[in-house]
Amino acid sequence: MEVSALKKMIDDLSLCEDVMVEKTGLIIDGNALYYFLYYTSDPKLDQRCGGDYPGFKHEVCKFFKTLQDCKVNPYVILDGDTGPEKHEKVLSRLKNKLKKAKTVAETEPDVTLKEGYNVLPPLVKDVFIEILREKGIEFKVCLGEADPEVVSAANQKQCAVLSIDKDFYYFDVHKGFLNLHNFEWKKGKDGKIPAKLYTRSKFCEHFKLDPALMPVFASIAGNDYSNLEDNGAFAKESSSPGEYSIKRLDGMLGFLGKVNLDRLNDSEKRERALNEALKHVKKKANQKFKFAIERYVEPEKKIKTSSKLPPWVCKKVERGELTSFAISVVDWKKILLTPLVEDFSQRYSSYTAAYRIRQYFYGLLTEGVITEYDRDGEEIKDYRVPSILPSSDEQKKLRLQCLNEAPERLRRRVFEEALQVQTSENIPNQLKLPVCVTAFWFKKLQHHPKPETINCLHALLLWFVCEPDGPEDEFERKMKALKDEGVSNWQPRVAHAFSQWQCCMRQSLHLNQLLCSPLPEPQCARLYCGPLLHRLADEDIIKQLQKTLNGQKKEIYKNLKTILNPTTTEEGSSSEEGC
Repeated sequence: MEVSALKKMIDDLSLCEDVMVEKTGLIIDGNALYYFLYYTSDPKLDQRCGGDYPGFKHEVCKFFKTLQDCKVNPYVILDGDTGPEKHEKVLSRLKNKLKKAKTVAETEPDVTLKEGYNVLPPLVKDVFIEILREKGIEFKVCLGEADPEVVSAANQKQCAVLSIDKDFYYFDVHKGFLNLHNFEWKKGKDGKIPAKLYTRSKFCEHFKLDPALMPVFASIAGNDYSNLEDNGAFAKESSSPGEYSIKRLDGMLGFLGKVNLDRLNDSEKRERALNEALKHVKKKANQKFKFAIERYVEPEKKIKTSSKLPPWVCKKVERGELTSFAISVVDWKKILLTPLVEDFSQRYSSYTAAYRIRQYFYGLLTEGVITEYDRDGEEIKDYRVPSILPSSDEQKKLRLQCLNEAPERLRRRVFEEALQVQTSENIPNQLKLPVCVTAFWFKKLQHHPKPETINCLHALLLWFVCEPDGPEDEFERKMKALKDEGVSNWQPRVAHAFSQWQCCMRQSLHLNQLLCSPLPEPQCARLYCGPLLHRLADEDIIKQLQKTLNGQKKEIYKNLKTILNPTTTEEGSSSEEGC
């Protein structure tokens, strides 16, 4: 993962204290943690085939087991909705993620990608929250950005913060900031984890900077809200031997340390320092810098505590029982669809497969049109998506305010209508939702039949009956061997089909959550294993594995084939599949 210039500068100057973490509370930036664990795993977790959720679960469980062994009590806080003030920055990141996804898709498997070219599989956050719940780890999903709540919780509980976000170098975290890059949890022994602790006071002391000016430094150095274009002026004034980006930061700190702050209160100090910095590089005062500065002053007052969503829905979001996308839909009527690794020779993204499901999700949340940002070819474009309300008069009475009080049969019927399916009692509970999704996805793919479609479907069905934690038999041994072999013959069309399936699955999970789970919630970590599924999507391998099935697995597989009718490719098939 990319390391900020500020971290490099702090490390080079040894402005962190070596510590052994044990017997303490710890506030964890949840989003930073799941990104970090996925990207830095060893062996490296799959990104090219759509992700490896069982492997990710194993990594996350190891991390929290280490904390438990060291008597570290974690409290995890995750991001919720991103407001319109960051829209420009988030859109820029979306374009960058599109470039990365395309690079990953078009790079040969044996070629090492340059640092920073990572793509997060679509269900990682869902899997992460599921693990937190299973392990009984205290956590909260914010209605807005997590940073203010992380700082507030850390200072209230007198704990350090664990993250990779450079913003925590600027915030006044009383007990300091532990950067995940220096948090050596895999080297933990004797109940202690080696780490480096950063404190803002030590940083300010070194640079002879008034702590009140740290927010000014943050706003001109560059963050999600502002960045001062100084055309190299500050770097030229630095005596630091570091690279340009470090010279620039050093020059800024040197300049801010010399601003006359006599007889000014903290607010006046910040205003003067900003004006002097802007004047120094011949820039006019700009509201975006003032907005960025305010973000670091008394962050506990910046916590988003309300939404246009009903209170019961907000509570579901905070407990991780409903995706925070619901806030973006209702409060801003905008959704950003993060680029995936797929077949970039196809003009439209995999998200188009789940278009109808999203329309129902939007229709239950709000009326009108939602703006989606998705790829069109190699560009990010905005699309207007009309929401859909359930069709029957009884279902139309369902409104968000009282959705949680509606009968289960009605909520299930809305789910079935969105996916154009009928649920069956003839399959295990854990498979009910995945099979509905697979029926919906397969029918979509039949409209444009491709030879790999049937193989992808059979690969999913074989994966559904797999029990890697159960008794080992010939089928399970062959499945494990296939996963361990890795994927050498990556096929864009196969990747696209599985990516479409994941988009349908993710949106169906969220629709089911919004409908208060009329279908049993499946285990997210068991939903998809990219390397294995890509190996399974081969006719010869499928036939070999089918021969090894016996007992209950064979029976379930036979039932699934009957339900999904994998030999049907005609467009005129029934509009409602029984599943």
